[in-house]
Formats: sequence, C-alpha cells, structure tokens
Amino acid sequence: MKKITYLILGMALLGLSSCYKKDNWAEPDAQVSGNILDSYTGKPLLTSQADWSIRIWERSWTQSVPVNQNIPVKQDGSFNNTRLFAGTYDMLPYGGPFWPADTVKNVVLGERGKTPRDFTVTPYLQLVEFETQLQGLNLTLKIRLKAPKRVGLPNIVEIKPYLSLNAFVGESNYINIAEYNNRRIQINKPWLTEVGDVETSPVYTIGPLPVKAGYTYNVRVGANVNDANRKYNYSEIKQVVVP
Repeated sequence: MKKITYLILGMALLGLSSCYKKDNWAEPDAQVSGNILDSYTGKPLLTSQADWSIRIWERSWTQSVPVNQNIPVKQDGSFNNTRLFAGTYDMLPYGGPFWPADTVKNVVLGERGKTPRDFTVTPYLQLVEFETQLQGLNLTLKIRLKAPKRVGLPNIVEIKPYLSLNAFVGESNYINIAEYNNRRIQINKPWLTEVGDVETSPVYTIGPLPVKAGYTYNVRVGANVNDANRKYNYSEIKQVVVP
C-alpha cells in the first residue's frame, strides 16, 4: 500500500514539474514621475490624495489589446510610479476637476531610468482668498470662487468644508460628521445665474463649525461642478490650532 502511495505522489510531482516554466521576463524597472500643473498659475494643482489619476496605455506591447493602468495623483499634485515596463506609452490626466485634457502620445520610458513628465490642465474652478477665523470653539471659513473659463462650464454643485486631524485633508480623508457636512453650501446653478458674467464670486462664508480645545486641525474648502466625475477643486490647506 505504501509503495502505491509513493508512486502516486511521485507521478503528481513529476506532472507539476513538467508544467513549470521559468519566467524569463525582467522585472519592471522603468519610472515616470512629475506634476499636474494648473494652467492659470503654473503651479501643481492641489487635490485630495489619490482622488484621480494619470491613465496610461502601453503602446509598445502588441501581443494583446492594451489595457489602461492608473497612476494615482498625490495631494500636492505630483505622481510617481517606479514599477513600469520599459516601452512607449500614451498618458492622460483622467477623472479630475478640470476641462478635458489631451492625451500625450508616445512617451518613451527606458529601462532602469527615470522619465520626468509634467502635464498641464485647466481647472474648472479656483478657490481663492481662503480665510479661517477662530472664535472660542467656533471656526468660520471664508472663500471666493474663480472661473476664468465660463462658457460651457457645468453647473456649480456645492462648496464644502474639509477638516482633518492629520496632513491629508480632502474628499479622500476628512472628519465625516453632520456638524461639518450640513454646513456645506448647496448651489446647483450655472455660474452666470449664481455669480454673473464676472470671473470672481462674492465671499462665501461657511460656519461656524464646532472644534475641540487642544486640537490642531488641517482645514481647506472644496467646490465642484456637475460633470461626469464631480471631483473637487480645492483651496490651499491651513492649520488651525485650538488653544
């Protein structure tokens, strides 16, 4: 009986070894990194961590239909991927709060090399003149919206406050409580109806928002429009220390 068992096991191992093939593909070692730049300011477009991405397609791979990959964009508007195969790629800023961008074609990534690549997009909105006012345990936020490009702009949806207890603050990380969420300003109107045919809105005031003594908050404001993604354009981040 033991001989039969050993014979069966031996045959199984032999079958497994005959199916094994050594993977002779080199590990991906090409790198691409850069920033998403705001066409109005020339500076990186501030966002929320991994809220949208750079979509890429490898065009030098011809053995199957190219499948897109996504490189997440960081809060500071930068991106970085160190584990790509060397080759030729098409790249597109995708899913963010900006007017449709053009695909950049034939970006060449070399083996064991770093390829710098910036992209410029035109945001739907800019959030400017951001102010925070702390009175006791009540925090008030003030902001203006700016829309340099207004023809064809989708309806403004809302203006929303974001508070966090760490450095990451935005739609991907915020204190999700009714006391803050209920203070958002719902608009749901075209820019011309809400603001008029001018570039900058009046001041919007959000608050007062309750905060706790002894805490340090990272605070910003976001606003979005009614496009397919409804992602937010953001103000800068300010730190509020509550005594």
